[in-house]
Amino acid sequence: MSPSPGGRFHRRELEDIVISYLVLVLLFSNFDPHNVPYVVVAVLTAFVFHELAHRAVARHYGYVAYYKRWDTGIAVALLLGILTKLLTGSVWIFAALGAVYIYAPYQYWEDREAYGKISLAGPLVNIVVGVLAIALMRAFTPLTAPWWILKTTAGVNLWLAFFNLLPLPSLDGWKVIRWNTGYWAIATGAAYLLWALV
Repeated sequence: MSPSPGGRFHRRELEDIVISYLVLVLLFSNFDPHNVPYVVVAVLTAFVFHELAHRAVARHYGYVAYYKRWDTGIAVALLLGILTKLLTGSVWIFAALGAVYIYAPYQYWEDREAYGKISLAGPLVNIVVGVLAIALMRAFTPLTAPWWILKTTAGVNLWLAFFNLLPLPSLDGWKVIRWNTGYWAIATGAAYLLWALV
């Protein structure tokens, strides 16, 4: 796939984002149609906004960046989700469905600062959305539909932020901690603390 110029989406990239999004909606809804309205906003903000943040910051630095789904990851996620639903009644989520691919045609070295900031962008968006959702929950009566939507949105965003900040190769946290341990520690601590409060 040849990436589109500027900030526009190539048709294949948009298709990959939509497919990954719909699979995550199925998984986070526990394959229960009644839960879908509560997770569509959560997954949109937690997954789509996360990936678009990586993409936007990477393009700001002049990199070619585009989202590409990983079909093996999608198949594993669905099979694991269905199997765990049948065996335990609740879905175990394996969320490696794709990633934003980044490269610089004329750069032959790794810019740790740029890669660190690109990697931090996704979890930071999740933390901001989580904080906003927690703040908005106060405007609604507990246990009503809008309150549950916001609670789910906060929980999914903050869990995704914390998980992605784990300092393991292939996760965002690996690139962030290699660039700046202080920023990594603050972001990881904030994500975990807020997630624990939801």
